[in-house]
Amino acid sequence: RAGASAGGPAADADAASSPEPAPSPAPSSSYGAAMQSVNVAGVSLFAGMAFTSSKALCIPHVEVPDIRWVDWRALKRAGFKACVFDKDNTLTAPYERAVEPRVRDALQECIAVFGAENVAVLSNSAGLTQYDPTGAVAVELEAALGIGFVRHSSKKPSGSCVALEERFQCSPTDMVMLGDRYLTDVVYGNRHGMFTVRCAPFTEAGESASIRAAKWIEEVAVRWWRKPEGSKKPERCPGKKPHANVPEGKDASHFVASPGVW
Repeated sequence: RAGASAGGPAADADAASSPEPAPSPAPSSSYGAAMQSVNVAGVSLFAGMAFTSSKALCIPHVEVPDIRWVDWRALKRAGFKACVFDKDNTLTAPYERAVEPRVRDALQECIAVFGAENVAVLSNSAGLTQYDPTGAVAVELEAALGIGFVRHSSKKPSGSCVALEERFQCSPTDMVMLGDRYLTDVVYGNRHGMFTVRCAPFTEAGESASIRAAKWIEEVAVRWWRKPEGSKKPERCPGKKPHANVPEGKDASHFVASPGVW
């Protein structure tokens, strides 16, 4: 046998007495950053929209400069039960481990209105089985940001909503998805019937060239596909896009309130 002829009993003994290699460290946020540059399923789904009637999937219900413009109490009164956030460029600068100061109070208000158990981050790195198999990165970020991270097995926008349904114990229709990416956050939320809020990114600093290129393509496509107010296709008009929880006589813009900061 190959092992025996190469070393024999002495080699086997040495191998038995030698210490086992140290386990690999948990994935870091920088590793997550590298992994976030590739999203084959997302790119494929987004490209397919150009040739189908599913373009509305990438159009959010509302667009805001940041989460300070979201009326959490109005959402709660309308029957929404949980809020799901993207992390980078929604709650933090890219790959940072602290909430962006300008939205810190808005996040705390959201938690106060919905309850900490009904607010969480759905990340394409931390908490994702493929890149954070032990959940160590998610645990670290939960402590740093003061908000829970969902453990799940598929990158947005693909995959099911089971992890969120189990966590929040409600229908996706009663969830609000907030993020800066049309390709991932908005498409994922719309696929599952959530109310989608697209936030303008804080900065491109620190993002990879591939991420910046993907975002540029998304934004160009959305500019072509969105419809103006009064269109016969309101599902492609932010602010007018229908949702079951929008109060009668109102539209999606009912949930946007100026915070008086711009």
